[in-house]
Amino acid sequence: MGREELAIRYTLRRGSAAGFLAGLVLALLDFVTDGAPGNNFPSVLHWFGINPANSTISHYCGFLLLIVLAVLFGLIFAIPQRETPISAGRALLWGLALGLLWWLLFALLLNNIMNHASSPFSLSLAGFLASFPIDLLFGVLLGTIYIQLQERQALRKGVVQVE
Repeated sequence: MGREELAIRYTLRRGSAAGFLAGLVLALLDFVTDGAPGNNFPSVLHWFGINPANSTISHYCGFLLLIVLAVLFGLIFAIPQRETPISAGRALLWGLALGLLWWLLFALLLNNIMNHASSPFSLSLAGFLASFPIDLLFGVLLGTIYIQLQERQALRKGVVQVE
């Protein structure tokens, strides 16, 4: 295994771990908002047209699908980085951009399409305030966690080189 291939593997691992952890935070926020615990998880399945009859299954499957989507966004975050270290400012901007993309794709576009709204981009103020800040926070967390994992890897590399 070449050095470049190993660096890409570490980058993808960092991206998936950052996506997983940011997805857990997003899932926890979705769990405690909207009045009752976990009411937003079935809507994650609804984005893709999946509507199980059992509400318990829809809550668990929605949670798992949210985590899987977050890991995919973590990989999308990591792929352009390759093996080069990313600065904190760039990571936060890239994370904000991915948070905005998350909001556009899932909270706005797919949600409106599946709810048969008059327009795929129709939006109420309540829907905007309920989803937009949380989705941007997801992106910021994604960038922040990736930076922390990158620094941890650099420290580990430095320790290995000193020994």
